[in-house]
Amino acid sequence: MEERRRYFRLDDEVILDFEAISQDEVSRWKTRQQDHRHELAELDRDISNVIGQMQSQNPTVAHLFDLFNRKVNLVNSPLSPDRKADLTQAEARTRVNLSACGMSFQTHEPFRENDNLRLQMQLKPSNVPVTLMGTVVGVEHTGDAEAPYLIRIDFEGLKEAEQEILIHHLFQLQSRTLRSNKEAQNDA
Repeated sequence: MEERRRYFRLDDEVILDFEAISQDEVSRWKTRQQDHRHELAELDRDISNVIGQMQSQNPTVAHLFDLFNRKVNLVNSPLSPDRKADLTQAEARTRVNLSACGMSFQTHEPFRENDNLRLQMQLKPSNVPVTLMGTVVGVEHTGDAEAPYLIRIDFEGLKEAEQEILIHHLFQLQSRTLRSNKEAQNDA
């Protein structure tokens, strides 16, 4: 019987940097996660909730707070120009199929099932940085010369705050897409 998806998936474009790591590195990374990262994720979730509530009362102020929040996230991003990325890949915009529990994307790297990856993403347009661990659960050949492999990844060890960030991002993405489609239909 086919496994049901736990969350809906959407096509998106993110800044993505990744590298393969050993199981020992995964264990060490999990044990040394910094508390402030989780606090920042919880703060961002709370800020997003308040901005969402303000949207109906005062859209201009809500928009201003959203812009400030995006600016702070961009400045604090591990991929910002002032910070040195600690991964081996160069910064790149990548088309992904994203959910709150995993993702897929094309790459030129020949990963294998059960490989562990450290993923740094910057979600757009909010500029929220997210660093996650994942396990490769599938690899397909695409026939694309530049990115011949489609890899599917399940996120490992997600904290509730990180999952909430992904869910909020996907909800915002879906809302923007629906709004854009509706405007296109109205223009036609």
